[in-house]
Amino acid sequence: MAWYSIVLIVLACILVVFGLLFLCFITNGDGKMIEKTYDMLSKYHDNKKKNDQI
Repeated sequence: MAWYSIVLIVLACILVVFGLLFLCFITNGDGKMIEKTYDMLSKYHDNKKKNDQI
């Protein structure tokens, strides 16, 4: 009976992962996350001291 509980836990974890991925897809969460990361990185690199000599 112990392996039933292990299989049930694994299936529940898989279901939760698919649910979170579906929610991310429906709400366009990946695009929003990429946009925030891009803005944060561009702000960081814009404020960085630049060496203009080539």
